[in-house]
Amino acid sequence: MKKTIVIGGAAGEGINTAAQFVERMVKEKGLYFLSYKNYMSRVRGGYNFTTLTVSDVPVHSICDEADFFLALNEEATQFAKLHTAPDGLIATTETTSESGLISLKSEALDAIKNKNSGTMAGVGAIAAYLGFERDKLMHLEQTKWSEVINRQNAEAAALGYALFQSVEHPVWQLKEPEKPQIMLNGNTAVALGAIAAGAGFYCAYPMAPSTGIMAYLMKKQKTTHMLVEQAEDEIAAMMAAIGAASNGVRAMTGTSGGGFSLMVESLGFAAVSEVPLVACNVQRPGPATGLPTRTEQADLLFTLFASQGEFARIVLAPTSVSDAFYTTFRAFNLAEKYQVPVLILTDQYLADSTVTTNRFETEALKIERYTQTEPIEDYKRYEFENYIGNRKYPGIDSQSVIMTDSHVHDVYGHVSEAQDVTNALKQKMMAKMKMILEDLNKPELVGVSDYKHLMIAWGSTAGIVREAVEMLNENGQKVAALCFSDIYPMSENVLEAYVKPGVTVVNVEGNATNQFGKLLRMETGVKYARSINRYDGRPFTAKGIVQSMEVIVNESI
Repeated sequence: MKKTIVIGGAAGEGINTAAQFVERMVKEKGLYFLSYKNYMSRVRGGYNFTTLTVSDVPVHSICDEADFFLALNEEATQFAKLHTAPDGLIATTETTSESGLISLKSEALDAIKNKNSGTMAGVGAIAAYLGFERDKLMHLEQTKWSEVINRQNAEAAALGYALFQSVEHPVWQLKEPEKPQIMLNGNTAVALGAIAAGAGFYCAYPMAPSTGIMAYLMKKQKTTHMLVEQAEDEIAAMMAAIGAASNGVRAMTGTSGGGFSLMVESLGFAAVSEVPLVACNVQRPGPATGLPTRTEQADLLFTLFASQGEFARIVLAPTSVSDAFYTTFRAFNLAEKYQVPVLILTDQYLADSTVTTNRFETEALKIERYTQTEPIEDYKRYEFENYIGNRKYPGIDSQSVIMTDSHVHDVYGHVSEAQDVTNALKQKMMAKMKMILEDLNKPELVGVSDYKHLMIAWGSTAGIVREAVEMLNENGQKVAALCFSDIYPMSENVLEAYVKPGVTVVNVEGNATNQFGKLLRMETGVKYARSINRYDGRPFTAKGIVQSMEVIVNESI
């Protein structure tokens, strides 16, 4: 079973609240879902909607058409007519006698005198549509609301439930939960990964869509003993994180593309001073302010080459919400092992997508600090032949003097312009790049082994492509996908085992210029034959990729 619910209306009409209640009910039933918020950059008005795809198997992509559309105003009702499946249902909070529309309006609902009663009636109707028991509606409450409001909401939901039960509709067979699941979005997963990794300091300036990381960590300060600081701007945020990291604290910052632009010079400072820094760039469309609440994968090349000069860095791009947790945890260990900046690339799609997933397996996770605690006579903080660990920070012992500077420096940290020192420092940075390759994950191949078309995907797009591969192979195509989560550095032979004679390589990414495809060609010499791109601020869907791939496959026959 797979069904898509869409809740649409204006900002301020309770879309997020309604979606959260539906998500909670779906989770309690043991079903999987992926819920994505599509919203405008405004507090009130406009047209926003949340798409929630429900299934009894893990969901990696939202669907284009709604099976049930809850329209909270007239504009949403008109939108629903265009984006509901032919056999789908449209429920509206407006009074209407139009054929094909289910009106949730009633005298009993009006008598509740609650501005959100129509929205809550819609929640009840969705519960009935999905075949949930009526007692699920007893949990539609929030502690921030008064007892009166919670009671009124429950009454409105019950009315919507009863009304929809009178509408003829299929009844779905629902499975019972197999094991406990958690419900979270991508930003929360990044925050939890930082907590699990022992991060002690997070500093950022609010910038959509990355703010959720800081907001979650702020709520957990007391229990985690983490210091969370809102800086005056992104430059200060990264410099504060570098300061904390240089003094032995596991530190992180987060932002979006515009904020990362301001952090560029500081990134080079972290690199030359060998400070282990973790930074998350939650991508959104640019340039400049762009589309603050939309998604894109267009910061990749900028991230790879940000800051002047040449130095070692690591770029990771989680492929799912759960992967965002594990990737963030790994980022801290990698940063300390090689004493380099580690940059995590997510995007608004991943950040604002809420999913159900299995509880994180934390037993095997180990925090690795790579610090030197024993006193060392004649300690050389920046020894050129030592690429891993052996780091001391100020105060770790009473004998070691630690110097941090933004210049080229010798093994002690003294500023130097000597040629041999300059060469040695550069060679150390380049040697780290080769060693880092051994610690990075290989791409994952999904699909049939005798594929004729190979899609390439990275980051959040990988999950959507995975679902498209399943659909294509079910239709008799021979398709596979190579999904990348560890982006840079990249091995020159990473594609050797996968790109074979007679195989068409199709690059899939959320930008207009095929940035990952260019990176692959630069590092491996392999050029993609075709590409599938999206850059309108909206995420790919599996159905959309399938349609594009069918055209490519048919053209190659």
